[in-house]
Amino acid sequence: MLRSILIFIAIVFMVTPKNKIDFGTAGNTQNWVVVNDGVMGGLSKSTAITYENHVLFSGITSLKNNGGFASYRSTYDDYNLNDYESVEIRFKSTGRTFYFQLDAYKSWWYPNYKYEFSSDDNKWTIVSIPLNDFKEYRVGQETGEKISQSQLDNILRLGIILIDKKEGPFELQIDYIKFI
Repeated sequence: MLRSILIFIAIVFMVTPKNKIDFGTAGNTQNWVVVNDGVMGGLSKSTAITYENHVLFSGITSLKNNGGFASYRSTYDDYNLNDYESVEIRFKSTGRTFYFQLDAYKSWWYPNYKYEFSSDDNKWTIVSIPLNDFKEYRVGQETGEKISQSQLDNILRLGIILIDKKEGPFELQIDYIKFI
């Protein structure tokens, strides 16, 4: 009996690798949350609804009250990305520009790291992003630096953020995020 349980546990871990975040109902995204500009007084609204094979992150961004962003983020955890070279995202969208974001600090005024991606044909697309190409931002402004290897050791949170300084509706469907 114990042997059967251990084999089952081993199979589960082989089927759901730690380097892949599957956004379907069978996925492991129950700890991801929506964070909008309302935390700073903005009026943007968004939701994330999980379907069988993807999550639909959608809403409306507003520039009123100094707003303009909507995001879908993991909770804080330890994401050591040092052993990976790139991140692959399978998604489809309706033409807005999103960023995949890596946070190495809990405080918003410390640097974070982003990489821009978009698609306007609303067809499933796979983007592969080299981790060493992530740009450093401090309070929304690009610093001219890129992420360092030591920062990749200490990522605390992952996220998708829409911050393209445009008002209006958006939709982003995400199938998976995989570190390679």
